[in-house]
Amino acid sequence: MIFDQQLILSDSQAITVTANSSNVIDNEIAGTVSQLFGSGDRLPFAAMVTGAFAGGTSLQLSLVSADDAALTLGVLTHLRSPVVPVASLTKGAQVFAGSLPTAVKTRRYLGVLYAVVGTMSAGNILAAFVPDLQTLGGTTAYVKGFTVA
Repeated sequence: MIFDQQLILSDSQAITVTANSSNVIDNEIAGTVSQLFGSGDRLPFAAMVTGAFAGGTSLQLSLVSADDAALTLGVLTHLRSPVVPVASLTKGAQVFAGSLPTAVKTRRYLGVLYAVVGTMSAGNILAAFVPDLQTLGGTTAYVKGFTVA
């Protein structure tokens, strides 16, 4: 799976308490989601565990848009994962994969809300818009910044 740095909402972000994604996408900046995928195309979104979770009970994520970058004003939920028990949050596990139709009205800022039940002592998530959805289980994670000569 290919990731575009501009479309990553959580880049191996530590999730131990309920939180927002570390990055948001501003839809009013040229070259963001609405312009990258073309008119009428679906916007694939995926999230996977990059560091195993420990402690706590479960995790649920929601892809949302809001009127502010803090994702607190005028929040609209577009996609929501099932509640995932901590036992299933192992490294490499796919937490969620889905598509956001471009016809859906979004607010200015897109981001992820992570709802944690209990207190996690460890756990990391990679969440991003991707060119297409594939089975994440067979992917190979390479070190960031590697180049092909």
